[in-house]
Amino acid sequence: MTVAPRPHGSIPVLFSDRGCPFAHRVLALFEHLGCPVERRESLVGDRPEGLERYSASGRIPLLVHGELVLTESRVILEYLTERYGFADALPRDLGDRALHRHAMVVADEHLVPRLTGKASGDDERRLADALDALEAATATAPPRPSLLALHLGPLWLAFGSWQPYGAVTRAIEARPQLREWLDGAARLE
Repeated sequence: MTVAPRPHGSIPVLFSDRGCPFAHRVLALFEHLGCPVERRESLVGDRPEGLERYSASGRIPLLVHGELVLTESRVILEYLTERYGFADALPRDLGDRALHRHAMVVADEHLVPRLTGKASGDDERRLADALDALEAATATAPPRPSLLALHLGPLWLAFGSWQPYGAVTRAIEARPQLREWLDGAARLE
């Protein structure tokens, strides 16, 4: 696959489908930063036009910025944060930064599979541990534009839409402070 080089000064291109919560994370950051982005969006389950040029697997979201091609939403968020100088992306305190990063990883590893129906052998203790990590990261301050809020807000919206009576949604609703924080993060978009 040959990709014609483009300078990093060009407008980034984001390939996604309309229901992808991971792409919503990236789009929310573009909006927050006020940066232009060319969207190549398809219906849920379809591949956006031109995606095959950059990805044989069709994995989305996919960001193309010049010669750079990225497919992991967390990595895309970190790249955009550094590229466009999002100074408040993470807390200044090292311990709080670690809690935020931990919560993002835990959400992707333990909650996303439950959302997509790909969870295997997850039990209620694991879910409780994951939600404990989210609570630890969100307990110190109300939601504000940050990587954590942009990471978790779209995920919470997806659970509310796709699994409004599912185990994760019910478990979060049983934790009022966490639910309030996630509701606030979802409104930031």
